[in-house]
Amino acid sequence: MSELPIYSGRPMEICDLLNFEQVLGDIPSGAKIVTIEEARSSLPTACALLIQLQSISDSAADLTDELDIILESYDSNHNHVTELADYLASMIHEWHQAVDLLEKTGAKMACLDPGRLEWYGVVDEQLVLYSWTQGEEDIEWYHSIDSSFIARKPLIEA
Repeated sequence: MSELPIYSGRPMEICDLLNFEQVLGDIPSGAKIVTIEEARSSLPTACALLIQLQSISDSAADLTDELDIILESYDSNHNHVTELADYLASMIHEWHQAVDLLEKTGAKMACLDPGRLEWYGVVDEQLVLYSWTQGEEDIEWYHSIDSSFIARKPLIEA
């Protein structure tokens, strides 16, 4: 009888992936696989971008509510309506820029509220998502790419 591998939750390098070629097909185009050290070094920048995205989202929601109210009284071609619509368009552009910058760090937004970030990484020779949520000081969790935040397991440093 062959023994099953023991999984430790130990972060590894990309070269340690089992079925490397197959795994590359499991990640979205443009995503990158990072080491836990790379994810941790990008955390301050990724966290700042997440906060920026949360702010944009809140402002856009308020502006959308304001537009709904104004459209009850004014035609859609009214100057004030056009100004608000243009401002909303600039917020959407700012949102896309922040998401692009976030993805360049290797992170992806898993949830806006509460704020959660994830990075593709390798643990126990498997492709996983390193997981961080607002309020945590460091990236100390991961979960398989087939599961969610609820299934997080602790990272165990070698």
